[in-house]
This record gives sequence, C-alpha cells and structure tokens, in this order.
Amino acid sequence: MNFTQSIFRNSWFFFVLILASAIWGFWVTYFTRPAGSVSGWEHLHGVAMFGWCAMLIIQASLIRTHLRSLHRAIGKISFVLAPLIVFSTLWLANFRLNQRALTDEGLYVLGLQLFLLLLFVIFYIQAIRHRARPDVHARWMICTALTLLDPIFARVIGINFIQAPLVSLVIQYITFAMTDLILLALLLRDLKIPSRKDVFLPALAMFVPAQVAMLTLWKTGAWAAFAAWYAGLPMT
Repeated sequence: MNFTQSIFRNSWFFFVLILASAIWGFWVTYFTRPAGSVSGWEHLHGVAMFGWCAMLIIQASLIRTHLRSLHRAIGKISFVLAPLIVFSTLWLANFRLNQRALTDEGLYVLGLQLFLLLLFVIFYIQAIRHRARPDVHARWMICTALTLLDPIFARVIGINFIQAPLVSLVIQYITFAMTDLILLALLLRDLKIPSRKDVFLPALAMFVPAQVAMLTLWKTGAWAAFAAWYAGLPMT
C-alpha cells in the first residue's frame, strides 16, 4: 500500500480521536451543564460540529472498506452540514459576544471563531472543487478537521491541565503549535510521494497567518470597532 492510499485508509483513527477528544473537552462546558442552561444556538452548533466529525469517520471507514459509491452518496450530507456549521458559528459568535460584551475575552473569542470558520470554509470549498480527484479531495477534508483542534483541545487542556486566563494566550500557543506540527508532519509525509498533490503546504501557509491574526488582531481598535458592529447585528 502506498502513502497516498494509507493516509486515507487510516485517517478514520485520527477522526475518531478528534471526536473522542471533543466529547472529553465539551463534557463540562456542554454535555453536563444543567438543563435549560444551554442555548438553542449552542445546541445547533453542537449538532453541526459533531455531525461533521461523525461524517468524517464514516467516510474514511467507507474508503477503507472500498465502498466508494456509498462514500459519494453520504458525502452529499456535507452540502447540508457545511452551511449549517457556517450559519450556527456566525450566530453563536454573535450570541457569545453579547454575553461577554466587548471585553478582552469577548474580542479574542470572536477572532478565534471567525478566523477558524474562514479556514474551514476555504478548505471545504477546495475539497468540493476537487471531489473528482480523491487524493486531493481527501487531503482538504483532513484540513477541515484540523480547524476543530483548537476549540476542542483548548477545553481539554484548560479544564484538565492548565488553568490560565484565555487572553494570556498560553493555551492558544499549545493548540496552534499542535495544529501546525500535525500539518507539518503530513507535509513531510507527502514529500515521500512522487505523485503527491500539494495540499498541506498551502493549508499550513493559510493556518499560520490566520493564527498570527487571531493572536494579535483582537488588541486593535479596528477589531474592537468591528466587534461592536457585529454585536449590534440583530442575529440572536
């Protein structure tokens, strides 16, 4: 089995780890919260994101078992889930910002939500553009999963290991480094494939500037002005 085949056939395990980590990370902040304390926007977003993780696991498993026709059929679910993720994230960002107000934490979290959503949208569009080329399509779908790592592992780390203020950026440096190292490992793996299709290099080239923006932009007056405008939108 060559590298191109194995990265797809074995990606189901990576997706299962993401889903298991998401359950761990959101256990306190979502799953075990008192009844009535979770907003409808949080439920909608949770359904969309956990649905995406489940779809990735199923799709990778179908490739592993050579059920490609079923893989293509189930893949159409993404045409519903992806817009739902965009819609729910934008609305949840508005809801959360109005809860936190224009505090440092509110400004910072808004940047995290919107920039990670932007990356997700770009990667998903690329995956759909190249859906007729499985080797390229699958790589971009893996990249969509990487946009989930920060919100998941920031909670896993922050709740269980390192209690630090969000705007101290300590946890963010860890989650961003984790994402970049995974992308770098995938990139180095692809270098061993003579017929590789470069996906992970442009993905890394998009992740790093977005991470720099997330770490710095929230401190600027321009972002505060944007956040005030966004909070005032009649969304929630």
